[in-house]
Amino acid sequence: MIGIYRRREHLLSTDNKSKPVIVSFEQSRMDGGFSSSASIPACVEAISKHPLTSLIVSSGFARTYGLTFPASLPLIIQLSTASKHAVPAWNRSIVCSVLEALRSGAGAVALQLAIGNEYEEKMLQDFGNISEEAHSYGLPVLLSIFAKGDRIVQEYDRALIADSISLGSELGADVIAVPYSGHQESFAQAVGDSTAPVLLTGTHGAATFGSYCKSVENGLACGADGVIVPFQILPQNEQVTSLERIQSIATLAEEPQKEDV
Repeated sequence: MIGIYRRREHLLSTDNKSKPVIVSFEQSRMDGGFSSSASIPACVEAISKHPLTSLIVSSGFARTYGLTFPASLPLIIQLSTASKHAVPAWNRSIVCSVLEALRSGAGAVALQLAIGNEYEEKMLQDFGNISEEAHSYGLPVLLSIFAKGDRIVQEYDRALIADSISLGSELGADVIAVPYSGHQESFAQAVGDSTAPVLLTGTHGAATFGSYCKSVENGLACGADGVIVPFQILPQNEQVTSLERIQSIATLAEEPQKEDV
């Protein structure tokens, strides 16, 4: 298991004094609200030389753009996905194997889980199978959990988000990603009780980039270990400055130095 922990540390480690900022080119389809104003090639070109913690990408993206980014930048390969036309929209299918992810340069693999709908059981089984195989190769598994379905009234409900974090711990995910609920006390308690690092993911229901940044700030203040940034949320021609803004939010406050007596 030590290989899993070492790779997870590599995925989440930063050279500066900040919490990890991970850019996703796959994740945000589950939690929409923003339509991409810039193409993927334009975004890749803009941020390829910008210091990042890691990337969440598909295996196809890794083969196409993997060498554009520094070899030291860890890639998290997304194994489950769906088109934006999927019916229902929250169903996710495994489209990439663990071995294919390894051939694509994966430092970890990622899965999406939608709870509260008729496909939850299938996605849970997928996670169990993929997790066992990934761990056999020493790969950590990042699990993004969203509340989606006809029975879900409010997907950012504080109890649902807290239950999602608890579920990720029970399933043995190495990294858990959830949207921020907006309720500081319950979110902080759920993050504190988690057995794995908890990242913010999705748009948290934000309608503008400014409100998204405020949500990230509040979630990190509650103890979240980092943030996954959907590339769609980065304003066109402002990707670098927007990332810098998010990274400034994720910067840890310096501890006051004790004076020598």
